[in-house]
Amino acid sequence: MEHLKHFFKQKGLYLACLAVVFAATAAGVLALRSVLNHVVELTGTAQEETPWQDDTTVNKPDTTQPEPVRTPAPASSASPSSDAASGVPAASPAPAASAAPSGAAAKPSDFWQGKVLAPYSGDELVYNATLGDWRTHNGVDAAAAAGDEVPAVKGGRVSVVEDDALWGGVVEIVDANGCTWRYCGVTPSCVVGGDAAAGDVIGVVAAIPAEADLASHVHLECLKDGAWMKPEI
Repeated sequence: MEHLKHFFKQKGLYLACLAVVFAATAAGVLALRSVLNHVVELTGTAQEETPWQDDTTVNKPDTTQPEPVRTPAPASSASPSSDAASGVPAASPAPAASAAPSGAAAKPSDFWQGKVLAPYSGDELVYNATLGDWRTHNGVDAAAAAGDEVPAVKGGRVSVVEDDALWGGVVEIVDANGCTWRYCGVTPSCVVGGDAAAGDVIGVVAAIPAEADLASHVHLECLKDGAWMKPEI
């Protein structure tokens, strides 16, 4: 017993300090637990008030505008659909008149299929009353009044425009096949290097000194590689 008293007497100060430390520790632990419990309560309350989760998919409000309903407008009484519905046929537009190009004849055959005053003779000699001799007639003489428009038989490039002492005004046109069409007794309205389509007016009927004894006409020849051929008109 004396031994214990002696121990506590010597160590009393240390024991008192330990007791104070223990009491302070215990108080701190209790205070910490109280704070933790309070935090837990606050957290639980917040979770109940705002139940938000990271993985929650939030649906965005639909911003798509509804497609407007189109109300068909009433058909005009002058529209084609109105005419069809009422049984009244729509008036067809008048066909546009085709404007013939200036200086062109619609049908060259109308000119060349007229009266033939003298046909192509080939190798046969025929008498030329104006010149008073026998010779081949290398073309076709198509009757036509002086001043009548002369259409091209075939289209092509104008290669010659000249005035000949015997044949009067001469126009030559080379077609796509290499044939040369020679028109004699014509006052030309075309120029060398110009293009003429079949039926285009190339001049007007004039005089032919070498065939002056015949009625008014145009003398037409066709040459291929320098040789005369029968004009196909």
